[in-house]
Amino acid sequence: MFKSTKTNRRTGENRSDSGQGINTSNHSLASRIQSWRSHHRLVAAQSIRRLIVTPISSLMTMLVLAIAITLPAALNIAITNVAQLTGQTNDHVQMSLYLQSGISNTQGLKLANQIAAWDNVSSTRYVSPQKAKDSFKSMEGFAEIIDSLPENPLPGVVIVIMSEQSLTVNDAELMRDKAASLKKVAVAKIDLAWLQKLHAIIGLAQQVAAVLTALLAIGVVLVVGNTIKLSIDNRREEIIVTKLIGATNAFVRRPFLYMGLWFGIGGALIALILIHYCKYALTNAIDSLSLVYGTDIVLTGLGFTNSITLVLMGAILGWLGAWLAASQHIRALEPR
Repeated sequence: MFKSTKTNRRTGENRSDSGQGINTSNHSLASRIQSWRSHHRLVAAQSIRRLIVTPISSLMTMLVLAIAITLPAALNIAITNVAQLTGQTNDHVQMSLYLQSGISNTQGLKLANQIAAWDNVSSTRYVSPQKAKDSFKSMEGFAEIIDSLPENPLPGVVIVIMSEQSLTVNDAELMRDKAASLKKVAVAKIDLAWLQKLHAIIGLAQQVAAVLTALLAIGVVLVVGNTIKLSIDNRREEIIVTKLIGATNAFVRRPFLYMGLWFGIGGALIALILIHYCKYALTNAIDSLSLVYGTDIVLTGLGFTNSITLVLMGAILGWLGAWLAASQHIRALEPR
């Protein structure tokens, strides 16, 4: 009995000790996480205060980053607005189907209604031979020529309006071939020159914008990296002393990462202000252009989603530049 009781007591004590070990381990992990969070909050606040202490140099750095971020963003906005402008002024591609001789007006109207059901077709319109003749007679210098002809030589025409916004050059060519294969159609003509030029110009501009974006993104990383390098050089002795008491490279690097993060976010926010100001400054010119084209032209900006994306990209580039610079230079600073 005594042996059994003692054994149970010892087992209970062992369990109790084991439970305390688990609680101690959990408490230790929780305290580490809490300490990690507290240090991040402290470092983030200290890095902001360091920027505030040197407002002129911090603002100049952010302005340089803002200009580098504004240029590609403004170019992409300009490309988007040009594409929308061409969509407003030339929102359709016109295809003319010249019908064979002997096709009656009823057959022409039926053909126009048939083609109106095709994909990428906005509307169709049938022009009778007599209406085409009257249209030519209304032009200066054509009335006498048309009246001198023994019979009307003009065929019936089906005008097909295709939506440019969802139309590619390949789609337009396929539609022209499809229309030309119809029995009642003699000739199918479509003006693709301006559409091809427009797509080529917009495509080239998008490639230039992509290259410029990549180059200026590298520039942002380099500017932040150089700024962080100078900050590390100014705190060289502090870093060495911190490493003497056992700080790791990650611990020492953390404040500089937050500094790069704030530089990137600040530059992106200033870039948003610059973009908004440029949009406001172009309002008068856009109003004059609207009068020329006879339509309301609305200049679009970044929008909420793209603005958030721009700030996030600025933060990522700032953090990346700080990480590259801090990782290289802090590793080289070792106590002797």
